[in-house]
Amino acid sequence: MTMTLFSSCSPGGAPSADLGDGTPKTVVLNTGFRMPVLGLGTWTLRGEIAETAVLEALKAGCRLVDTAKYYGNEKEVGNALRKAVAEGVCTRGEVFITTKLVPWSGTPDADIEDSLKQLGVDYIDLCLLHQHGSNDDEVYRAMVRAAKAGKIRSVGISNFYSQKDIRHFIDDFGMPPAVVQNENHLFYQNNSLREWCASQGICVESWYPFGGRGHAREHLGNGTVLSIARGHGKSAAQVIVRWHLQAGFITVPGSGNPAHIRENLAVWDFTLSPDEMKRLNALDTQRRYESW
Repeated sequence: MTMTLFSSCSPGGAPSADLGDGTPKTVVLNTGFRMPVLGLGTWTLRGEIAETAVLEALKAGCRLVDTAKYYGNEKEVGNALRKAVAEGVCTRGEVFITTKLVPWSGTPDADIEDSLKQLGVDYIDLCLLHQHGSNDDEVYRAMVRAAKAGKIRSVGISNFYSQKDIRHFIDDFGMPPAVVQNENHLFYQNNSLREWCASQGICVESWYPFGGRGHAREHLGNGTVLSIARGHGKSAAQVIVRWHLQAGFITVPGSGNPAHIRENLAVWDFTLSPDEMKRLNALDTQRRYESW
């Protein structure tokens, strides 16, 4: 059954259905740039583990890497990207790099320059305001200035959960967010916000697609998930990743294990049926795990 999994995040645009079955691997942002809908998250990855994880992900075909200044691994992400380019795995232009700025910084312009230096790139594909903080507006203005200067291609926000808060960034800065990155998972689907964001031309991205540390077992061991996984000959993780994509989320599952990274990326050869999606949607309890 052919399914359209993403409406465009850009009014008048369209997702790229690369495989001919309605499954997009990229989506058009409201800036006109294409963003992969599945990538690697690097939260908690440090040093050599971070660099190896990113390089292995790129070798496995991943073209979206999510980092942040707060993570302390931008340098390692940049090192892996340079190695991959040098080895002919990919070009810089094929890889979509997301980083984030802390909201309490008093020097957001300098932070952007430092991120560019640490990553070793001429531009950042997507830069997000990481969360609520005392300096939200100035950080966002700095990102807009950098976008106008060509140092950032798209701007967005992370950990904002209400239409009112997001509307502020749509209306008051002359450059609306292209992406809102939030906690979204089977037990916290927040569909009303995702649907509203889509109506505004904004994509919603999931961090913690498996529920995060301390909660992944609840998701990966869920009976409904395991039943569906057995029916497809797939792992529970693959079913959950596939659910995110078909529900209309971009997602960046994190792992430092090369086998798990490859597993999380290998979700393009099966489709969840409408009935299976309905069963997974029914797991929603609107339960968040984090408070930021």
